[in-house]
Amino acid sequence: MHPRVSINALSSFNWPLAQDLALLKELDVRHFGFPMLKIDADVPAGIAAIRASGLNVASVAASASHSSLLDGDAALAALKPAIDTAATLKSPLCYFTSGTSPTGSNTDALCEALAAALQPANAYAAERGVRLAIENNSVTTRHMGYVHTIRDAIQLAEEAHIQICLELQNCWVERGLPELFRRHAGLFGVVQVSDYKVGEELRLNRRVPGDGSMPLEWLIEQMLEAGYTGLFEIEVLGPHIESEGYPSAIRRSADWLSNLLDRLGA
Repeated sequence: MHPRVSINALSSFNWPLAQDLALLKELDVRHFGFPMLKIDADVPAGIAAIRASGLNVASVAASASHSSLLDGDAALAALKPAIDTAATLKSPLCYFTSGTSPTGSNTDALCEALAAALQPANAYAAERGVRLAIENNSVTTRHMGYVHTIRDAIQLAEEAHIQICLELQNCWVERGLPELFRRHAGLFGVVQVSDYKVGEELRLNRRVPGDGSMPLEWLIEQMLEAGYTGLFEIEVLGPHIESEGYPSAIRRSADWLSNLLDRLGA
């Protein structure tokens, strides 16, 4: 497996952590990311199992998508468990979506308030050796966040002095991506990879890379040419993944990405 391939355990959404770790070992993957929901029931046991696996933790996703992060104390409280877990596991990155918003709020005001509210959490994370990152979530999951485009994510990241968990699934239709990648490569903490077939239901309906319509090879090539040096993380989910089964879908995804990175000389 290419050393820059990571697998996010969200890809095996309904599996317990023990099965995730067993599959990752079988695939000979060095890096993985996971959402806190995988270990929320028993955080110490989850941390112990991950440590015993010997895997490098690329990122930890906070369970904050249904919380409002517009107040400094609330944002710190929502993000602290994931920050602490990332620090304990020596993961460099804790990422999150921007969370819920009050009815009638406009995006300018929301992002301005969020950038300010994140400062206590950002300072706390820095003390623990962890970087915060905003994920650009889909417009179909607006209840989980209001930062959708790569341009909005870049602006927020610069204002809040954080990084970006770049979800290619949610920005591939935007114009001018090569220039944005080149100008802001240093902001990207991790790049998440999946595919989508145009014409199908958009919400939470991803495909194995290579099975859909996205110009993934071009996107990843542009990221590399822009100077991005981090990990590319598989994050697939939805009915096609459930139907195929996690082992097959994740293996095919990882193999596709690994072969591409080899071919591109990453």
